[in-house]
Amino acid sequence: MDYLDLLYDDLLSQGIAHPDWMLGAMAGALTAFFVQLYYWLGRYGGLPRFRNNRGIRPQIPSPPVSVVVVIRENGYYFIENYLPLLLGQRYDEFEVVAVDCSYDEEIGELLHEKSLACSRLHVTAIKQQRSAGHGTKLALTVGIKACAYEHIVFTTTDCYPSSDKWLSLMAKGFICGDVVIGYCGIEPKKGMANRWMRCSRLMTSVRYLSAATRGKTFRGTEHNIGYTKSLYFDSRGFNHLNMNIGVDDLFIQKIVRTDNVSVVMNPNATVRQIQYGGLGWWYGVSKYFGHAFRYYPAKARRAVRNELSSRFLFFATTAAAAALLPVRWIAVPLLPALLRLLIVE
Repeated sequence: MDYLDLLYDDLLSQGIAHPDWMLGAMAGALTAFFVQLYYWLGRYGGLPRFRNNRGIRPQIPSPPVSVVVVIRENGYYFIENYLPLLLGQRYDEFEVVAVDCSYDEEIGELLHEKSLACSRLHVTAIKQQRSAGHGTKLALTVGIKACAYEHIVFTTTDCYPSSDKWLSLMAKGFICGDVVIGYCGIEPKKGMANRWMRCSRLMTSVRYLSAATRGKTFRGTEHNIGYTKSLYFDSRGFNHLNMNIGVDDLFIQKIVRTDNVSVVMNPNATVRQIQYGGLGWWYGVSKYFGHAFRYYPAKARRAVRNELSSRFLFFATTAAAAALLPVRWIAVPLLPALLRLLIVE
């Protein structure tokens, strides 16, 4: 109480803000801090220690796998640089199904040449015109039908695997689940914008990956996800066909159960997404894919909103307290902020 009385007297003498308001702000920051601890130590804290060993035995072989990727008119860079990384995966039995969804004949010819040179590459095409493009869900459906194997891993042309063990680790997830969820990060680059994007992607991914490890899966990432062919057709394909999004969240919510999801957390099983622009590009991408959030289950929406609200409240009240408190008291609100940073890192 002596410290509170001293703080109250200091605030009263400074005259910057009414002491009751300042103490209220500090109490709000402390409450939000404990809510953040609940999420990052309670709900998310077990994720770094998670190992997907359920049902996996060394004597059980991983199944053959099809990799599906949709290629559009801007796919030249992917074909020349990232497609060889997919075809060069260290795995015994797999194929890459490239869905040519472009209107560019040169892309079709280039893919045909690649398929002749590599027996693992199979090309299927959807011919379209510039004025009327086909949606992602139709292209993925065509790719799924063309797959020779039951177990399918999906990725996109703006991503590349982080190692040649990526497919073998993702395929191992099928031993104990019909749905396999992996991680996709942003490629490392110089600059604060890139660091912001990478941190934002990590924090978003932690939320749905930790939920999946607890049997409460509500999404994955279209860049690194897998499920079985029979599971797709048994569920009658994608839902929300009027939307060009939802293949990694709305559809996943449709097919998952508490016991059929496998989360792969190995660093060698990740993929990296290309950074095409700055913060404006990142905001546009996040807003576009965020349109599906309204269709999430109520529990998932509530959990995401509570964590984000407590985070905003914590930083807002901490900044207000640090700005208005006397200099010798600034460390009081900053210490919880530093502790939270250390926990998250």
